Amino acid sequence: MMHMAREVQATARVGLLTVRAEGTRTLSTWALPVIAFACSTALALTVFGGYSAFSARDTHPDAVMYQVLAAIASILIIVPCFTLGLAAARLGARRRDARLAALRLAGATPRQVVALSAVEAAAQGCLGAVVGSLLYAASLPLVAQLPFQGDPFAVRELWVGPAVLGGVIAGVTVLAAVSALVGLRSVAISPLGVAQRHAPPPPKWLFAAGAVLVIVLWGQLNPAAFGIGGLLAGLAVVFLLINVVGPFVVSVVGRILVSRARDAAALIAARRILDDPKQVWRSVGGVTVASFVAAGTSLLTAIGTVDDPAQAQLMTDMRLGVAFTLAVTFALAAISAVLTQIASILENRDLYRNLALAGTPFETMDAARMRQVRTPVIVMSLIGAGFALAFLFPITGLVVLTSPLALLQLAALMIVGCGLVIAAVYGSRPVLRTVMRT
Repeated sequence: MMHMAREVQATARVGLLTVRAEGTRTLSTWALPVIAFACSTALALTVFGGYSAFSARDTHPDAVMYQVLAAIASILIIVPCFTLGLAAARLGARRRDARLAALRLAGATPRQVVALSAVEAAAQGCLGAVVGSLLYAASLPLVAQLPFQGDPFAVRELWVGPAVLGGVIAGVTVLAAVSALVGLRSVAISPLGVAQRHAPPPPKWLFAAGAVLVIVLWGQLNPAAFGIGGLLAGLAVVFLLINVVGPFVVSVVGRILVSRARDAAALIAARRILDDPKQVWRSVGGVTVASFVAAGTSLLTAIGTVDDPAQAQLMTDMRLGVAFTLAVTFALAAISAVLTQIASILENRDLYRNLALAGTPFETMDAARMRQVRTPVIVMSLIGAGFALAFLFPITGLVVLTSPLALLQLAALMIVGCGLVIAAVYGSRPVLRTVMRT
């Protein structure tokens, strides 16, 4: 026991020394993950509250339908929230790895390095979850104004309760710690191993081909035979498949851009994509999900209006719910894009600084960042919409593709999504300029 206590004290002492040595950079290392965790937690709690509110209104004639639609909306929002949480756990990872290298060189034990990494990530997750819970509580009066079923919600209907609130905070904290520990497996925890930047393995084409095969097989099935539970499970699987296909498609885009590069900015952008396609995927993944939701939104436009008053109310509520879901997914896409862009600049500050010292103009590096994102985000938006149409095909057929108004709406929403990511690149230009000057 005494030995364990001394180990804990030594680990805490080393951790405090690294925080002091890091100085103001610790603020950038902490601020981005905390913001991301806060946003994902606030939105996740809002979704849980909305689903529980619809479940409580079990006396409505279409209560089951509303609960099913609420479950679908919850999956559409929870998955990108979870993805943003995973991305948040990796924000600042390279800066943390550099500090771990310094600790190992100074004589810290592997156990201390692992403990410090887990504690730091868990603290970031916990702090972000607490802030997100406060944001959720503050937004309840605003969310309660949405008039579903012709009657706005009461704040108490949207409150998830202390048990769910505590569970979400604990879950985010554990997610952050586990993600940090899994990240440590990619490097050797040796005095020099953690400082080495190993190129991540390229995405496997076999996994992407398998994902496409699953989607093709889904199009041959009858979803009605699986019931509502099967439909929801299929929706979750589709999101998982998108995350499998995404990095591979990004790497393919990188190889195409390398072969067609005609200037320095294009070559730098293509090489950055190939060096870490998963990093680029994290920048555009939110828009892929938003495009998936946008395709579902276009379906309602293709259906049009109905004459029955009860069905008209249901359609009105569906459009309101889809608009809310779409707004949330676009917000998640924008938040993810901004944080990922800023984190990428900060984590590669040495690279940008060295290029600046070598005489590379700021305009060239900024153009390279733009090209690094611009083509992948357009391609992945099309793939996200394609996955949605393939998922809905057994249920709706080609109704969206035969409606000019629905196609126009889908194109407009995809342009908005791509514009959000491109705006994030422009918005992070001051950070790049500051890094290249220091």
